[in-house]
Amino acid sequence: MSEQNQGNQAPAKKMLESSPLSGIAVPIAIVLVGALIIFGVTKMLSTGKNHRDLVEEMNSKTFGNRWVAAYELSKFLASQKIPAEDMPWVIENLGRVYKESVDARTRNFVVLALGSLNNPLSLNVLNAALSDPDPQVRFNAVVSVGNMSQGSAIEWDKVEALFNENEDAGMKQVALLTMAAHNRPTTQEKALSLINSAEKTLRYSAAIVLIQYKSADAIPVLEEILNLRYDVAQAGELNGAQVEGLKVNVLENLEKSKWNELSKLVEKVEQDDTNVKVTTKAKQVLKVLKN
Repeated sequence: MSEQNQGNQAPAKKMLESSPLSGIAVPIAIVLVGALIIFGVTKMLSTGKNHRDLVEEMNSKTFGNRWVAAYELSKFLASQKIPAEDMPWVIENLGRVYKESVDARTRNFVVLALGSLNNPLSLNVLNAALSDPDPQVRFNAVVSVGNMSQGSAIEWDKVEALFNENEDAGMKQVALLTMAAHNRPTTQEKALSLINSAEKTLRYSAAIVLIQYKSADAIPVLEEILNLRYDVAQAGELNGAQVEGLKVNVLENLEKSKWNELSKLVEKVEQDDTNVKVTTKAKQVLKVLKN
């Protein structure tokens, strides 16, 4: 796949199918890693340039492919640490490039780069990107703010608007996970609105989020997840590894929540499931729930 196609490609809308969530406290970090992998972060190109070289290229008025430099920088920052003293300079320059760029690809890679830094100085640009005209930039902006530390000055009205006003399943999912990761007061309400969704990734995400609230509304969907088969080979369905990851994720969250009322459901998994990793985890969770 060419870099240009990678620049235009949207992250997979069915994120649960490509990277099952591994806990309510850290899902956004996982989603961010997934998005960066899609954009080729793990396929580092040997350019011999450091972060300062790439930032200078992005700032160059004569540089015809600014988005390529932004792409390279997003890879560099995701894989290497930059000196703390350089952080304000990098963020300031990335912010300038974001504001000046008419090309959505450049803005998108700037947002990915800023998100990988997890620095509060990035929030001015990331909050602005929540209203970017390009849907892919908005998506990665939500991912990036969700990966920020608790208590960060995120413009939550924009995140909630993207959840409320967007029919795109991927955007709704990542907005919900962002709110859950930051323990927003409206998270439970938003999750409940999706618990009966026809879109399985939304339904599954809502159920996992609702575990921390011990919501009875989530139980039928949790049962659905824990009864998924490993051998379904139909297009658009989860494969065996993804089903395993999703089940383990549910079990881990039940363990964290100490939702004792679901011990019988977990016991059934421990007795009937055919996957050793899942049954082992179920046995571990049962010890916690029954104590």
